[in-house]
Amino acid sequence: MSSKGKYIGVEGRVQYEVLEAAVHDYLSSGELDKEKCLSHIKQFTKGENRAGKILKHISVLVAKNEDLLTKLSKYIDGGTFLQLSQADRKAMLLCLFCNSFPITFDILIGFAQAFKVQTIVSKQVIIHKIGSAYGSNRAMHIAVTEILPFLIECGIIKRIKVGIYSVGPKLNISNKAVSELIIFTDIKLSASKSILIADLGYKPWYSYFEHANVMLATFNILLSKKDSAVGKGYITIKI
Repeated sequence: MSSKGKYIGVEGRVQYEVLEAAVHDYLSSGELDKEKCLSHIKQFTKGENRAGKILKHISVLVAKNEDLLTKLSKYIDGGTFLQLSQADRKAMLLCLFCNSFPITFDILIGFAQAFKVQTIVSKQVIIHKIGSAYGSNRAMHIAVTEILPFLIECGIIKRIKVGIYSVGPKLNISNKAVSELIIFTDIKLSASKSILIADLGYKPWYSYFEHANVMLATFNILLSKKDSAVGKGYITIKI
């Protein structure tokens, strides 16, 4: 699904629990067990067509992040994934989802910008913010509606009432590979080649994570740290 040439790709709600189990299985075996995943989806979703759409979304996520997951699996395998803190797992899945469906990243940037000036934000404000990029049409409206519950399950957005949201608590990151994934996601989806270390924490994306803990990154897994004449250097994508 796309609009005005910008990929959307989300037509159904992906439950956090289902995605978490699918990623764990992939990290454990190196492949997605689609039959097992579909069975899990059907515990939350009625209708073959809707369940099939969600399975397609998860399959797309795994396929688009295959190289990234392969790299991460050297540091976070199936067993290690289960040992991650809840915040680390949520951040990891959020980043993978954003890298698969960039509209999710744009929604979060829209929220972060709005939360700087007000404590509650309506769905319509977000639709207006991303409408020029994706086209304010039915496909975009469906995507926003289906993505918001996933963001709520990740804990970074809270639903106040229908169509009204506030920011949730920041995710407290403790795993170095997850810290790198957070920075990797921002560089990649911001369409920039690098980011100054001094700018980490100031861009809207980082408002969802404890800044000090994002800096746990060692810049040798997904990223490279380079010297510069400005600040403390800059970071580029390694893979």
